[in-house]
Amino acid sequence: MWRLYRHLILGGVVIVACCYVVMEFTQIRFGASRAEQLFCVDAEISSVLLLSGVTKSLPDSQFTWTSKSSDPLSIASMSSLVMDKKWLKLPDDSYQITLGSPNEPMLTGHAKQETPFFKIESLLTQFLLASELSYLDKVSLLESMPCLSVREIDTKATGPLIGVSIVRGAYSEYGFIWKDKEANGSLYLSVAHDDNVSLTLIVVVVVGVGITIMLMLIWRELISLDFKRKTFESITRQIARGRSGLPKGIPDSSGTLKELAYSFDSMSSHIQRLLKVQREMINAISHELRTPIARLRFGLEVMKDEVNEDVAKTIEALEGDVEELNTLVDEVLTYGKLEAGSLALNFKELAISELVGDILQHNHLLLQHLKVEVNINETDLVLADEHHLSRALQNLILNAAKYAAGKIVISFTYDEERWQLDIEDDGPGIAFEDRDKVFIPFQRLDNSRTRASGGYGLGLAIVQRIAFWHGGAVLIDASESGGAKFSLIWSRNQHQNTLS
Repeated sequence: MWRLYRHLILGGVVIVACCYVVMEFTQIRFGASRAEQLFCVDAEISSVLLLSGVTKSLPDSQFTWTSKSSDPLSIASMSSLVMDKKWLKLPDDSYQITLGSPNEPMLTGHAKQETPFFKIESLLTQFLLASELSYLDKVSLLESMPCLSVREIDTKATGPLIGVSIVRGAYSEYGFIWKDKEANGSLYLSVAHDDNVSLTLIVVVVVGVGITIMLMLIWRELISLDFKRKTFESITRQIARGRSGLPKGIPDSSGTLKELAYSFDSMSSHIQRLLKVQREMINAISHELRTPIARLRFGLEVMKDEVNEDVAKTIEALEGDVEELNTLVDEVLTYGKLEAGSLALNFKELAISELVGDILQHNHLLLQHLKVEVNINETDLVLADEHHLSRALQNLILNAAKYAAGKIVISFTYDEERWQLDIEDDGPGIAFEDRDKVFIPFQRLDNSRTRASGGYGLGLAIVQRIAFWHGGAVLIDASESGGAKFSLIWSRNQHQNTLS
């Protein structure tokens, strides 16, 4: 965010400076243009005064004039010369105006920008009040001056020549009202401005361009920040999936996002090391327990032949405890292998009805008190790892047998994308808020499904991991008979993937 603020502050300063430079340059250009227009008006009025013979010297003019003829010219000739004058700005910022042929000019004027004061009113007074020219001649000469605007107005004049100011909004214009004694109406004389673009429009355009550039900078930074956010989210997802190490080319190489990503990666690596140590320790302990369990089993078997009948019953109970301990070790090792991420599955085509039938026959002693209903066609085939799928189905069936009151229903369905096996019982069921807890290893529920039912809380966790390796999941719902319904779902396309 500090980088964004820094860019915005620097960008804002640069834009304000650019706006100031552009507006200053525009004002200078406007001032130079207005000065050139006033020089033009001065030159046109002065040249007419000199060519008409009204005066021989013009101290109020900005120009220094050189004339080759002292005889007055006709009105038509003067109008033609004024309209065809040659205007030139010299390298020293002085102005030169030429009337007539460039080789033999009739009148030449030269002016330097030494003073900002223009005595236009004095020159107009000499020209408009001169008795040597008639009213019509004066009007004709005024209309031949390109730099002077002339138009009739209805305003009454209190004198022959009056200076006035016209205000239009934020703009003002200075001109003159001329009322000749030979004319019925008045004329308004002003400098002819040829500016097509107003200063207000230029200011609006400059400010608009500045705001646009600022918004583009903000948008660029926000896009960059959003890209970094998406990259960071992708990295955190990869770390959450167990990836160790950061990918190359992370944006914001010196910023906070990369520091945070490295912190997450370091934390993930540390957690993975701890889990690996824990997993290795559990597996080592489980493997080491098998040797003393085998010795206990052998010793108890030997003792049965040397004791009386009462002691033999106690030994048989101890053998049951040893068998439970051996089952626990086997389940811990199986879950550790499924959780370790090093499982290789051997997918092949199976008859699901035969697989379920073998499980029911192998566990008939545990299921003999229940009615088992199987809704599977003999022609239904699936792709799966036979050993692990059989283990998952056996765990689900035996789990249902523990809590069923009298009936278990096994159903098989499929569509174009998946296979599904449903195992339902008519037992007490599982509360909605506890359904996710049954898949946590060694987790116990505080209801009728308690430790009194047997088991160690690993059976359903193993089923969930087997479903995961098959590209599926295990879902829990309520059975129509009031108990629990476990649905083992796996993908029909998972066998195409390489699992390692």
